[in-house]
Amino acid sequence: MSLSQRVMSYLNDLDVHYEVITHHPSHSSLGSAIAAQVPSAKIAKAVMLEDGQGHRLMAVLPADSKLSISALNDALDGQYHLMKEQQVYQCFDDCEHGAVPPLPQAFNLDCIVDDSLEGLSDLYIEGGDHRSLVHLSQHEFARLMAQTRSGHFSHQLYH
Repeated sequence: MSLSQRVMSYLNDLDVHYEVITHHPSHSSLGSAIAAQVPSAKIAKAVMLEDGQGHRLMAVLPADSKLSISALNDALDGQYHLMKEQQVYQCFDDCEHGAVPPLPQAFNLDCIVDDSLEGLSDLYIEGGDHRSLVHLSQHEFARLMAQTRSGHFSHQLYH
């Protein structure tokens, strides 16, 4: 499998300038950083959540960070919890399991982006498979995230 067709169509329809970086297969965003030889802090990962009413939310944060669900719930005045893996697979049916592209609008999802991603000159995102990353400038990433909320809801796992 290669990049998700939905991801490619979404980026191309919006005339986003991006580069695809291929790497050896990995099954985590940290593994992708190592395989592609890019800093893990520059990889934006997606974590899928839902509340008691079934409202789904994508949280986008750096790969080297851990989501604080309590901080996210405080920021949104919500009651979100992690989605079950099978539900995530259904949301991203043209992607390999576990390779969730942090492009909420491409999948008609609400989103919140961690503030720590704002200061990066460029970053990388999963493209829907376990062998490639999409490289974006901060300008392009900010343009893609223009309609999303932001907040501080993660903490770095290591330094």
